[in-house]
Amino acid sequence: MAVKKISISLDSEVLQRAKRAAGSLGIPLSTWLSQAAEEAAGLAEARAALAEYIAVYGEPDEVAMAQTRTRLGKAGVGQWETADEAAARMTALARLRGRLPAEPQRQAG
Repeated sequence: MAVKKISISLDSEVLQRAKRAAGSLGIPLSTWLSQAAEEAAGLAEARAALAEYIAVYGEPDEVAMAQTRTRLGKAGVGQWETADEAAARMTALARLRGRLPAEPQRQAG
């Protein structure tokens, strides 16, 4: 992934909040801002996809929405995770993206 250096302007209070958030995670501000931008872009893309879906198929009915919420709940979507679970998820994601070496194979037995 290529990294581009840019110059941005932020409200001073927003900047202080971002610095605190990055500091609490122990990551550089630029890393935190990049992650925040990636998350915001993902949400914008999801909203656009939803708008496109609604334009093609119309609003989903309440029964379908209830069924979807139930399936998502059973899958754990929207549920809190522990710090250990979050760390394990982030490590696995980094491995999938090739940013960490693969785990050594375990011997059966």
